[in-house]
Amino acid sequence: MSDKADPADSLYSDYRQRLVAHRGYQKKYPENTLLAYQKAIEAGALSIETDILLSADKQAVLYHDPTLKRVSGSKGRVDALTLAELINTPAFEPRRLGQTYNSQCITPLNELVKLLQAHPHVTAYIEVKKEAIKFAGARETCAVVSECLAPVASQCFIISFDHDFMGLVRAKGWARCGVVIKRWKDLQSAKMNTIKPDAVFINYRKIPAKAELNKLGFELVVYEINRPALARKWLARGVSKIESFDIGGLIESE
Repeated sequence: MSDKADPADSLYSDYRQRLVAHRGYQKKYPENTLLAYQKAIEAGALSIETDILLSADKQAVLYHDPTLKRVSGSKGRVDALTLAELINTPAFEPRRLGQTYNSQCITPLNELVKLLQAHPHVTAYIEVKKEAIKFAGARETCAVVSECLAPVASQCFIISFDHDFMGLVRAKGWARCGVVIKRWKDLQSAKMNTIKPDAVFINYRKIPAKAELNKLGFELVVYEINRPALARKWLARGVSKIESFDIGGLIESE
């Protein structure tokens, strides 16, 4: 018998299970691209988060901003282009990463689904942006996203800042639902009683100093944390998971 640790034991350590790759391995790769998620998983990520917008023909793509300027370096809006056009549109964050990844293009949600199918141990938090809901309406957006995610439903939380939308997602029977909140007191809203979220995302700076975090009844995920010491501080305080652009850096600190 070998005295060496089984890599699987390290992969599934408690610490690693409590880290979420925010838009993939964003620190080193263009956010919300298939490459960023592949690299996050290669680095050992067990949870990932992505953003969803819709194309002009109402197909789901991985993209954060409603406009193309920051990530794609071009003019226009995501919802003004068809899926066929978007998957041929660069997604390389030129101001942040230069021309290094200019061959990367916008990723459709169904490609992330395939990646999740290949990695059934990975959990995904799928954030539906308000702009998508405004563009297509809550019901159609819910249908588009949930139908695409159906093959990996057991691996996916659907989350959103739009709490009315999440009430609909819950009513339609999606098993794991989450909300993103701007203020701690939002947890007391009537909408929370309707949604009964399984996960809540919040900026860690918005959590009151005296809030008790270990008896909430849902996963509490805080963002944006890249420093290992700060991550461990919040985990010790009782949060469920840490969301980070630097998933590799946090894992290496294990």
